[in-house]
Amino acid sequence: MPENIPGVLGVSPPTEPLIPLVFDSPHSGLELPADFYPAVDAETVRVSADTYVNDLFSAAPEHGAPLLRALFPRSFLDPNRSLADMDAALIEGAWPYHLRESNTARRGMGLIWRNAWVEMPMYDRKLAITEARDRIRRYWLSYHMALRQLLDGAFAQFRMVYHLNCHSMTNAGHAMSSDGPGSARADICVGDLHGVSAGAEFTAILCELLEREGFRVAMNKPFRGAELTEAYANPAIGRHAIQFEINRRLYMNEETRERSADYPDFKQAMSRLIAELAEYIRQKVRR
Repeated sequence: MPENIPGVLGVSPPTEPLIPLVFDSPHSGLELPADFYPAVDAETVRVSADTYVNDLFSAAPEHGAPLLRALFPRSFLDPNRSLADMDAALIEGAWPYHLRESNTARRGMGLIWRNAWVEMPMYDRKLAITEARDRIRRYWLSYHMALRQLLDGAFAQFRMVYHLNCHSMTNAGHAMSSDGPGSARADICVGDLHGVSAGAEFTAILCELLEREGFRVAMNKPFRGAELTEAYANPAIGRHAIQFEINRRLYMNEETRERSADYPDFKQAMSRLIAELAEYIRQKVRR
């Protein structure tokens, strides 16, 4: 089991016998690192956070599934971005590593965010190459190594592994999102990279359980999945990954970022989902 790293990541290990189910919350971190010098206040840094998502899935270890969570803000560094999604406009000098054409970087939401929100710059300067590289080594690599250890460990034992990559989304699209300002969103978005990151059976079971709870589910809209679902999934050999996006209006006030009166009921619904997924996977293991 990976070790906790202060300020970087936390791991809640299973309190029941391990099953090949892993949860992670890469965007719920709220701790501002000591080597982070934004030009905006802390609350603005945290606007983009998946606040409370780690708590919504906190029942996972009770059913044999570890829960990994990032402790740092996603806008400081985003574990769900490829290393090739570095925003070259943010770096002083020429970035010496591979870059790809990246819509997220273009919108200021690359590996390291250029904008805190919409067109509000995160920094009043460019970042040195060494500063960005050190950030990648300490935070991105540590998170990916921990997740891979959890996934590979379960796969080695069971020859299968199911991964729920947990996120939240704003109630409507906005200027920084791919679906654009004001776009209506479902209660839950299930992203499987259009069938590439998870088998059809797992996706269908997950959607059925959600719809049974009364939620409106959208497939791959507006989020199909990103680095953490793409990098380690291979359903052909039993490695399945889903990017799971929850509409924030179901459990929090988006303006104040406080929990809403619906929070306890919604958390119970997520806990039931975890229990039912765990039972489904136990049955798969027993076959």
